[in-house]
Amino acid sequence: MRTMVSIKYENISIAYGDFVVVENLSLDINDGEITTLLGPSGCGKTTVLRALAGFVDPYEGKVFMGDKDITLLPPQNRNTAMIFQNYALWPHLTIFKNVEYGLKLRLKEKIVYNIQLSETDILEDIYFTEYGSPEFIVKTAEALANIAKSKTAEDAWNITWEDLVSSSDDLSEIPANKGRYVIGALQKAIRFHYEIVIKSLPEWLPEKRTSSEKKKLSKPFHLNFFWVTKPYYWISKKKYGDAKAEADNEWKFRRDKVFDVLKLVHLEDQAEKNPTELSGGQQQRIALARSIVVEPDVLLCDEPLSNLDAKLRTELRTEIRSIIKKIGMTAVYVTHDQVEALAISDRIAILHEGDIQQYGTPTEVFTNPNTLFVAQFIGTSSTFVGHITEANIVCLKGGETIKINTKKEIPSGTEVSVVIRPENVSLTSSTDNFIDFEINTIEYLGTEVKMTGILKDKSILLIDVPEQAEKYAKMNVGDKLKAYIQTDEVFVFIGDERIY
Repeated sequence: MRTMVSIKYENISIAYGDFVVVENLSLDINDGEITTLLGPSGCGKTTVLRALAGFVDPYEGKVFMGDKDITLLPPQNRNTAMIFQNYALWPHLTIFKNVEYGLKLRLKEKIVYNIQLSETDILEDIYFTEYGSPEFIVKTAEALANIAKSKTAEDAWNITWEDLVSSSDDLSEIPANKGRYVIGALQKAIRFHYEIVIKSLPEWLPEKRTSSEKKKLSKPFHLNFFWVTKPYYWISKKKYGDAKAEADNEWKFRRDKVFDVLKLVHLEDQAEKNPTELSGGQQQRIALARSIVVEPDVLLCDEPLSNLDAKLRTELRTEIRSIIKKIGMTAVYVTHDQVEALAISDRIAILHEGDIQQYGTPTEVFTNPNTLFVAQFIGTSSTFVGHITEANIVCLKGGETIKINTKKEIPSGTEVSVVIRPENVSLTSSTDNFIDFEINTIEYLGTEVKMTGILKDKSILLIDVPEQAEKYAKMNVGDKLKAYIQTDEVFVFIGDERIY
C-alpha cells in the first residue's frame, strides 16, 4: 500500500544571488491531489517546484513531505520523480531500458545468476541497432548478423572477412581493416557474454583477447557500444529475458514492473524501440512511465506538455490526470497554460511575482477570483476602469454606465476596475444593463462567433456568441450593437482587492 504523503511549504524564501524570486511563501498540498502551480513566465512557479525536488535550497523557511522536514535533504534521498518539459530520455537506450533505469538505481541488492542458454540460443535473433553509425558499418553488421544467427557461438566466433565478402556484393568496396573491426566487435560481445553472464569461458574461446577484438577505428561510432555492453541486443531477447528472470528475482521484478507501467500508458508493444522512433506524445508517455515506475511519494511535472501541439496536449492532459488519479499519488504540476491547469488539477495555486495570489479548486479560482490579477489571468476577460457615480453604478471613461452588484457600499467617485468575461455578455438579452459598441472583429468558429467591440474610449470588449452564429458571422465591422451584461457576473476591484 502506498504511503500517504502531503506537502507543506512553510514561509519559504528563495533567491538567486541578490534577486529574491520567492519570499515568505506558504502552501499546503493534500495527499493524493494534483496541485498546479500556475502563473506567467518568471513568477517563481518552477523555483517552488525545484525546492520540493531539492534542486534549490530556501534561505528561509522549511519544506515538509508528510511530517518529515526535507528542506536540506539531498535530492536523491527524497522519494520524488520528475517529468521534464523536454522528455529527457536516453536516445541510445530502448524504451524498456529507459523506464527500467530508475529501478536499477534504486534497487540495491545485486544477485549473481547463471543463465542457461544453448549455443544456438545466444545468436538466434541477432540484429544490429544502427543508431548513429556510418553506412559501411551498417552494411557490414547486417551481413554478419545474417550469417551468425544460424550458427553456434563458436562458429560465429570463427567467421572471417572473406566469409562476409563472399556473402554480400555490398561489401566488396569496404576496406578489409574496417570490416574486420565489426567481426572483432561481435567476438568481443560473445566474450563479454561468457565472462559476465555465464561466468566461465568455453574451451574454444581464447583466454586472452585476439587482435580482432582489440582493433579500433580512427572515427568513433556506436556499433561497439551496442554489441559489447548490451548482450540482449545480439541474442534472443525473449529467451534471454525469461532465462534471466528464472535465475534473478530482481530482474524479474524490474521486468514485470516496467511492463506494468508500459501497459498503463498503452506502449507495451513499443518496449524494444528507441525514443527517436516514437512521436512526441509517445515520448512524453514514456517519461511519465519512467517516473511512476519507481513509485515516488510525489510526482513533479515541469511543464510536461509545452512541447506538444494543441490537440495532443488536450489528449495527454486527460490521460495524465487519469493515470495519476488511478495510482493515487500526490502530484505537483507546473504550467503557464490556464486551460491545462483547469483541466488537470484538483487545486490551483496562482503565482505572481513570487506570491500566491489565490489557492483553490479550479471552480473557485475561475468563478470567484480574489484579486484583479487572478480575474485577468484566468480565462479571457475585458477590463475597464471607471468610477462609482451612485450605488452599484460604474461610469466608464467613455461615459458608458454599467450596473454592478456589491454588498459593500462604495463611496461615490471611487475609482474601480470592472472585469467582464465574454461568456457573460449577450447580444439578445432583454436586461437593462447594457452598453453600446461598434464591431471591431468577427471570428466565425463554426458553432460560435467570437467578436470584439470598441467602446467610446477605444477600450475593447470581448463577446462570445454561442447562438445564431451564422447570423452574426454575416455582420460587418463597424456595425453598431448593444452588449447585454449579466450584472451578478461582473467582478469589481479597488486596486487589486475584490469588492463583493
